Amino acid sequence: MTVQNGNAAPRPVVAGIDGSEISVRAGRFAADTARLCGAPLRLVHASLDVADLLGTRAGPTLRSVASSLMATCAPMRVDWSVEQGDPVDVLRAASTGAQLVVVGGQGAGGRKPPRVGSTAADLAASARSPVIVLPDNTTSLVVRGRRSVVVGVDGGPGTDALLAFAFREAANRHTDLVAVHAWRAVSPARLESDGPAIDWAAVSADEEKLLTDTLESWQQAWPTVDVREVVARGKPANSLLAAGMTAELLVIGHRQRGPFSSRRSTTTHAVLRRATGPVAVVPLESGRSR
Repeated sequence: MTVQNGNAAPRPVVAGIDGSEISVRAGRFAADTARLCGAPLRLVHASLDVADLLGTRAGPTLRSVASSLMATCAPMRVDWSVEQGDPVDVLRAASTGAQLVVVGGQGAGGRKPPRVGSTAADLAASARSPVIVLPDNTTSLVVRGRRSVVVGVDGGPGTDALLAFAFREAANRHTDLVAVHAWRAVSPARLESDGPAIDWAAVSADEEKLLTDTLESWQQAWPTVDVREVVARGKPANSLLAAGMTAELLVIGHRQRGPFSSRRSTTTHAVLRRATGPVAVVPLESGRSR
């Protein structure tokens, strides 16, 4: 495993702006995140609408949002662009050179429910960088005392990328990290060895050891981040949502099936649909989740 904690030239934090209230809040969240990690901020508006491309609507909106965020991001750079194309395609392309993309859960013209729209869900399932989705819920972002970065850990392929992001976010935000490992099924090897008389205490101990072993080298690499471990039996989405109810950021992984796959995992979709706070979806290497 390679643990990276060095000082590389910062890639931009990208925010998708469509003029809706939630997208402006996404811009503010992106600005705060860019400030915390010392990165430039880029605002992107994508549209197939000719009026937008001519700058009659989107241009003034982006200039206004950029101006209001300048003080928040100083001294980092803030720039913006209006681009032709489907928002998912444009933001996916922007994610290639970004350290993360921030979008609102439901943009202009969206309906309720659900809280997460197709643009946010499809982007989270296919972007090349982590995507932070803000829920379309005006009460969710004003919960007092939001602390902790919560991360879901299953120990499968791609866990390093997930933990690298989660530890960095916890360090940048000066908060602790809550690592949640939820399990449901017993391994085939244990079923074969135990038969019908499964030692559930031993199973639970194995799952706890899996989480501890997975986190060990990361805790050594980030000694200033306090880590709490939570192991629960049940659906991962339920455990993550419970732990993340008052979290500053809930971090989950998504295993993509191809460079432009928009297939959504059950856990990812459930968390995005029901979360009451910001959710970061980190792309992981291909592979089947446990």
